Amino acid sequence: YTFCCSTSECVTQIYENTYFQGGDLTTVFTPSANYCQVVCTYHPTCLLFTYLPAAWTKDPAKRFSCYLKDSNTEMLPKVDMEGAISGHSLKQCNIQISACSPDVHIGLDMEGKIYNVTMADSYQQCQKRCTNDNHCHFFTYTSETFHNASFRKKCSLKHTSVGTPASIKVLDEVVSGFSLKPCQLSEIDCQMDIFEDQEFSGMNIRSFFTPDISVCQTICTYFPKCLFFTFFTREWQIESQRNLCLLKTSTSGIPEALISRENAISGFGLLNCRRSFPACNSRIYMHMNFLGDELNVTFTKGHRACQQVCTDVIRCQFFTYFPLQDSCNEERKCECHLRMSSNGSPVEIVHGPGRISGYSLRLCKKKAST
Repeated sequence: YTFCCSTSECVTQIYENTYFQGGDLTTVFTPSANYCQVVCTYHPTCLLFTYLPAAWTKDPAKRFSCYLKDSNTEMLPKVDMEGAISGHSLKQCNIQISACSPDVHIGLDMEGKIYNVTMADSYQQCQKRCTNDNHCHFFTYTSETFHNASFRKKCSLKHTSVGTPASIKVLDEVVSGFSLKPCQLSEIDCQMDIFEDQEFSGMNIRSFFTPDISVCQTICTYFPKCLFFTFFTREWQIESQRNLCLLKTSTSGIPEALISRENAISGFGLLNCRRSFPACNSRIYMHMNFLGDELNVTFTKGHRACQQVCTDVIRCQFFTYFPLQDSCNEERKCECHLRMSSNGSPVEIVHGPGRISGYSLRLCKKKAST
């Protein structure tokens, strides 16, 4: 097997007046290039981004657009474009990986679904309210000099399905910003309890295959709108739902009911907790095969070395190591399958002997010691 993928370094360089051509995954709206980079870092496949700032004059409707991009060569053609800002995801940048965004944006209205409006004396008070509300992703505060008197000193709490604004408008006398939950500043209860043989009822948002409850909980913690989850173990009676992680929410912010269910385990996202939980998972899973798109097959000595190769190859999200005799060469190095999927989780988890799987450590705050 040839080794395709170059190992990736952390690239912090920002390219002014530059647009990355092609490779588009999706577009979101963000108040700054900085926040666009954060979104790209936490997106499962985004490696590059282009951002059109407030000063973008060519097409005002495209202001604040954050284009998330991917490329199997990890680079895209750079095109000169006045005003555009481009850069890389920080997936490989251990120390700089954080979803915390304390900056506020003066003169910007970040639009989303407004579900709560109250009076507030300052934007700080409003941001605190957002941070201490389960459903709030971001807020807009209208000052006491706002042109429309009936909106003065109002604090609007907002959310969207993706966690970023639906659009952003330039507007005098307003201040917008994000919830500080990812900064460990929430005063809401941090629910660490795990509920064995219980299913939480609520609105299902998305589902993923995960090897255990801890990965399920990590995904819920970082997934917009997810407040709690239910995980079906490998003993779950419906075969197609084994290892399924269901992300859930509810209007009240807590499960509507607890249903007794054998081989179901439930719990809460940890975004409200006072300590941060890494967005990566370093555990190794014996006798599991994580299926996904095959990036490459290489040979390594041991599963830890395989995990390290996966971590070094930026597009690799998870791996499966084949330590059985017929998958090894004469140097006692065995097949290491580097894999990915569009959502960052295996498309299926197959249980069986002679397979060892795990995840890339690219979103870990510090590199794991091998």
